[in-house]
Amino acid sequence: MLDMNARDKFNQTMCSTDTSAIPKTEFGYWAKTIKNWAKQGLPIKEEIPSQALDGELVRGSVPLYEKSGELVDKNVMPYFGLDSYLAKLPFDISPQFKTRILKDTPGYKVYTDRYGLTIKVTKKAAATPMVLDYPIKNRDDFYRYRTHYDHDFQKRFPPNWRSIAAGLKDRDFPLRLGGNPFGFSFLARHLMGEVGYMLNMYDDPRLIKEFNQFFTDFVIEYWAKILEEVQVDCVFILEDVAYRSGSFISVDMVREFMLPYYKKFIDFLKQYRIENIFVDCDGKIDQLIPLWIEAGVNGLFPLEAVNDLTKIREAYPQLKILGGFDKRLLFENGSKKAIDCALQKTKKLLAAGRYIPHIDHAVSADVSWANFDYYRKNLNAVIDSRKGL
Repeated sequence: MLDMNARDKFNQTMCSTDTSAIPKTEFGYWAKTIKNWAKQGLPIKEEIPSQALDGELVRGSVPLYEKSGELVDKNVMPYFGLDSYLAKLPFDISPQFKTRILKDTPGYKVYTDRYGLTIKVTKKAAATPMVLDYPIKNRDDFYRYRTHYDHDFQKRFPPNWRSIAAGLKDRDFPLRLGGNPFGFSFLARHLMGEVGYMLNMYDDPRLIKEFNQFFTDFVIEYWAKILEEVQVDCVFILEDVAYRSGSFISVDMVREFMLPYYKKFIDFLKQYRIENIFVDCDGKIDQLIPLWIEAGVNGLFPLEAVNDLTKIREAYPQLKILGGFDKRLLFENGSKKAIDCALQKTKKLLAAGRYIPHIDHAVSADVSWANFDYYRKNLNAVIDSRKGL
């Protein structure tokens, strides 16, 4: 067990009920969080770049390859002896439009991105970009949009792809493929907008199905080129199709507009022996879990506090789960008693296996260093207590 690296630990924990080598890991942090913690007591080995925006993600994973350009944690991981989180393999399913600046002022800029969205962003702080216009509003827009895709996948790889792929064969960290913006409702909403997507499900349902069929086929052909050279440990399908009260698409609509493409896509993944297929979905997801399982999904990330993680584990003992610790307990006014209570629940969940606990999403700047330090040291102790079982 002492010789197990982060990749070994991830796969053993996800693919068996063996809880003797659960990874100690975190998804990531806001840049401002690390800056705040430096003032509150975190020993700093490497400063966050001054140009990093406050809300920029500092990944809890090791750099995927040299000069990857990723902002990765060099401070929290060594302090707590954490394992690398899932590193993200780059992919690009955009039509690869050139970014065009439409307006540039001291306070904000407006531009079109590589997906064709018109976006307004503030320069004064990290904030969610405002989308001013979406590239697909109707069937004609979609037909024009898809003409920008071809089968020259080489241009979608990093320039040094061959050496990267070769270097990943003997890696000691877990690797994932997928995530933003690929999903069977998320991508359509990304390109149509929430309102446009919802209306088209009623006004032109065939458009939504053609959209998903096109991108399912495209991603399968594209990712086959990746998976022929790199064995990934996990695939993420991004949906974010729920809020605190539940799914904002009905179960019937998920079954009609999403499930057939899930099944086709997951059949493809199984050909490459991918054992960990996760849906990334925020919000209350209890209504959706049975559909995802039916489609072949076997993992969930994150499990936000609006869900009852204990009930989900009892109902679906085979599910693989990442996350699930409520970061709100670590805010400045959080109490050690509340953290201890949550850790007791985590301890019980760990005993069932197939669970890697950590804070959902990136750790935000309202989490204090004192509370995070207390939580992480005690979670590490809980994980260590499994080793002798």
